[in-house]
Amino acid sequence: MQQEKTVAVVTGAARQWGLGRATALALAKKGIDIVIADTREDWAKEAIAAIERETGRTSLFVKTDVTNRASVEAMVRKVVEARGRIDILANIAGVVARERVEEATDETFDRLVNVNLRGTFLTCQAVIPVMRRQKSGRIVNISSGAAVQPIKGLGIYAATKAGVNIFSKVLAWEVAPYGIVVTVVAPGRVITNMGQETGPKEEDFNAEVRGSPYMRAQRPEEVASVVAFAATEPGIAMAGQTFHANGGAYMVF
Repeated sequence: MQQEKTVAVVTGAARQWGLGRATALALAKKGIDIVIADTREDWAKEAIAAIERETGRTSLFVKTDVTNRASVEAMVRKVVEARGRIDILANIAGVVARERVEEATDETFDRLVNVNLRGTFLTCQAVIPVMRRQKSGRIVNISSGAAVQPIKGLGIYAATKAGVNIFSKVLAWEVAPYGIVVTVVAPGRVITNMGQETGPKEEDFNAEVRGSPYMRAQRPEEVASVVAFAATEPGIAMAGQTFHANGGAYMVF
């Protein structure tokens, strides 16, 4: 789908050690203009510098709260004003909490649903009119291996990601007439220290992971390469499908 100028919006791309920034870098290395949609301006400045340093490309930051409709819609308007189009939406922003169902709080439930599911819905809904006018576009939503493999303590998180799965499949059908391709990437265990202020330690990546053939967790850049592939390569062949990027931990049929 490459053209003279391809613009990708990557939500949650500011965090240094996160999947979002790794995805932004992977797409930038393909010659794609990056828009970082995130709440953290301080981290975003570092991300922009990293992208320029590693790829030579400049990026745009738009402060965005994916749980807020007005914020998301304003982001889309700013991107179109600044870049003229949106070719790719990579929905990476997400949160996780490990709480057993009987101990989970309303606050945890609302936060996970708002960011993981509502955020995906709002950003997709906001970019569809832009992509429809272009008669083309790619949307990659992030699910999780937890949506297909029950993991104690992740019941609410898994439910939001299972929701992303079926939401994306229905959306793929609905937007196909506009030339928009929707896919899902479902990572396994990725060491990002999601929700924490400091990055992971080297030993975190080398920790044994039960059931993984390689006995280690994945690095963000390994999953990011799958997201970048889904966003740029498969044409319509993989529309509505899920890329299980889990290092073989969950071999889904």
